[in-house]
Amino acid sequence: MLTHYAALRAPDRETFLIIELGGLGGRMGLVFVAMIVVLLYAPVHVPTYVGTLLGLLFVSIAFEIWMIVRRMRQDGLMARD
Repeated sequence: MLTHYAALRAPDRETFLIIELGGLGGRMGLVFVAMIVVLLYAPVHVPTYVGTLLGLLFVSIAFEIWMIVRRMRQDGLMARD
């Protein structure tokens, strides 16, 4: 949420995208490391754990896209039909 907060206060579209996508990449890296640690050291049902993790990741990505589209509409950067 901190990256979304910072991105929405960015002065221009370029900075917004850098913050938003950089935050997404950072979170994906942290999730990957956490997933490996959990799979190595915790007794989990692997398909359920990985499925839940991927599901949450897709929801997060959808939220990121929604935020980007909302910002672009707010700045009048969307193509008009």
